[in-house]
Amino acid sequence: MAKRVEGYVGEFGSRRSLIAGLALAILGMLGAACWSLAVGGPGYVPGLTVTAADPHDTDGAQTRLVQTTANRYVYPGSVSLTWPSSGSAAIEVEGMGLLGHDGSMTSQHAIASITKTLTAYVVLRDHPLTATSSGPTITLTSAMAATYSKAIDEDESAVETETGERITERQALEALMLASAGNMADILAIWDKGSIDPFLAAMNRQASALGMTRSHFTDPAGLAASTVSTMGDLLRLAEAVQKMPALTSIVSEDSASVPEAGTVYNVNRDLGSYGIDGIKTGTTAAAGSCLLFSAHITVGGRRLTIIGVVLGMPGSSGIPYTALNAAKALVASAERQIGQATVASTGRSVAALRQGGRTVANLGVADGLDVVGWPGLEYRVEVAGDISASSLTVTQTGGSAASVTIPLIRLAEGTAISEKAAAKR
Repeated sequence: MAKRVEGYVGEFGSRRSLIAGLALAILGMLGAACWSLAVGGPGYVPGLTVTAADPHDTDGAQTRLVQTTANRYVYPGSVSLTWPSSGSAAIEVEGMGLLGHDGSMTSQHAIASITKTLTAYVVLRDHPLTATSSGPTITLTSAMAATYSKAIDEDESAVETETGERITERQALEALMLASAGNMADILAIWDKGSIDPFLAAMNRQASALGMTRSHFTDPAGLAASTVSTMGDLLRLAEAVQKMPALTSIVSEDSASVPEAGTVYNVNRDLGSYGIDGIKTGTTAAAGSCLLFSAHITVGGRRLTIIGVVLGMPGSSGIPYTALNAAKALVASAERQIGQATVASTGRSVAALRQGGRTVANLGVADGLDVVGWPGLEYRVEVAGDISASSLTVTQTGGSAASVTIPLIRLAEGTAISEKAAAKR
């Protein structure tokens, strides 16, 4: 062994020469590495500290932002709603999705006076009002006034009218939507388009534009059994109503005053119960007892719009009490389902800064992040950013409501709660 070392040293001249040569070689390598890092050579990584021990090994030294919480959150529990004893019903939260339905969403049904909702919508699209304005004055012609006797002959709800009567657009809409006056549907159709047929064509065009693809309107009042729609289509109509302040303000009124008939009262007796503030009742022999409804509640500081429909309950005339009672029970049960759940609690680690396989810091939220929803609703959970600034974003899957994004902070050592530990709490 000693001979081999002596021979090896002798090949370079001496042991001292060997040491000097090795030192020069190491210095040369370090110099080359420093030049490479300084000018952006093969070992250059912006903002990265590279150890002298291995200047080109960036993997072990680079700090990375890593999401440690699940990327999907499901609101816990199961939905339990109070459905009507007969007929069909559906309910949703606007912008968040369908809470549930009992019965087909696509089967066509006669819808009685719910039809007048689209009649009012078309009139207001052609003659817009604000939430409080009265609009233009309509002077009733003899043809318009004659619709009253026609409605009475057909055993249809109506308000008294006279030739030459002057009524504002808003008063006409109040008579239509509160008292459910069938003659006022005809009067508004004639005023808007000159006669009934062009107005019906406009109604069907509007229905198509709203995505109500399985609806067909053959009269502006809904008395005809051939005027049909579906629960899915009617929810689209209710969504459109919510974007029209003039119409939402009218359907929420308990009563109104019109020139000849005097005070008219809203047939929707659910108003004020469980936040219910609209939209339209309907009752005929073909349709049964029906209600298209809306309600507003506040959950976690967020105002939510609930919309729904009940179709085909028992009843053929008068106030549709069966549908009104069914809708009230359904809304009450829905409101019990909607609440808040915590996606990220204070002190719980949702992300980490890692370097070379080692966690150097846990990241979480300063205050817990809650979502509004109901059992079974799904959310996408995403950590984004870099090692200097990062955030947590929660987005409801399939909804149109805005995402919630909050910044992440470094958690003090020893305070981080793991996801497994948080689940046990």
